[in-house]
Amino acid sequence: MKRKLRQRLSDGLKILYQDIKSAKWAVILLTAYFAFLKIFLHSLCPVVLMTGLPCPGCGLTRAGFRVLRLDFYGAFKIHPFIFGVIALAVIFAAERYVLQRKKMTVTTWFACFMIVGMAVFYIYRMVHYFPDIPPMTYYRHNLLAGLRFMQK
Repeated sequence: MKRKLRQRLSDGLKILYQDIKSAKWAVILLTAYFAFLKIFLHSLCPVVLMTGLPCPGCGLTRAGFRVLRLDFYGAFKIHPFIFGVIALAVIFAAERYVLQRKKMTVTTWFACFMIVGMAVFYIYRMVHYFPDIPPMTYYRHNLLAGLRFMQK
């Protein structure tokens, strides 16, 4: 028997509540971790803090804030994959909470496509934009540079 949309959404909200409840401590610890990084180390990206080099996701947070301000062109200029990340979130939510699939093949395939695409785009940005154009800049006060300084 097919369930109506209202019943699917009601069941999906129950699943969402269970997911939030089970991930409560992970969300709290991640929030504390990123707050510590931003307040004391002035960066959110652990890769940048360790190596000084930007990671493939550098710029996604800034692009996300641009999307929230409805500056879609600015978001695209900073990191065009922000729209893929948003699409991935929508696909995941549809498969998990609306369609309630156990095996999320569309989400998995789209995530794989995003990972490969971001890796290729990262190489392109490193060749054409590094180290002069944000977010592809070098962070001089990284952990590795500090370790080299201590060896001298």
